[in-house]
Amino acid sequence: MTLVVLVFSLALHALTFFVLVRFYSHVQNVKEESRQLHGMREDLEEILRQYTEEIKQENQELKDSLHSYADQNAGSAAAHEAPAPVEKDPQPHAFQKRAEEAVEHAGTKEAEDSFSPPPPPDEDQMETSNQAKVLSLSARGYTRDEIAKELQIGKGEVDLFLKFYLELQ
Repeated sequence: MTLVVLVFSLALHALTFFVLVRFYSHVQNVKEESRQLHGMREDLEEILRQYTEEIKQENQELKDSLHSYADQNAGSAAAHEAPAPVEKDPQPHAFQKRAEEAVEHAGTKEAEDSFSPPPPPDEDQMETSNQAKVLSLSARGYTRDEIAKELQIGKGEVDLFLKFYLELQ
């Protein structure tokens, strides 16, 4: 009987030792992953900081070029000169290209004054809603029955429209 208890105890000790070793290795893996994630986070923060600084610098350059363009236009309103060339990076970003194109293609004050908008396209006819018609006829002094007959809707609908309108006021 003691032999069975001794074997059982040894088996439990071995199982406990095995579980502790597995737990320890799992904890070590989690710590290593945590260190890696911390390093990746720091790298990402550095990349984002650099990107933000780059964007700020590009914004400042764009702002300076727009100010110089505005000053140049203010100084020579009669002359239609091209804007001063802007320093370009070997590969400027898309938004920087668009901003430079906008500066290059911006018209003078005279061109803006002579602009007339294109004629509006054939506009769709807008219909007044039944609610607006009911309120309009009610304001003119029509009774509930006359409004219902005029608009060919039920008296209950007219009552509802008027009731909701009065509640909103």
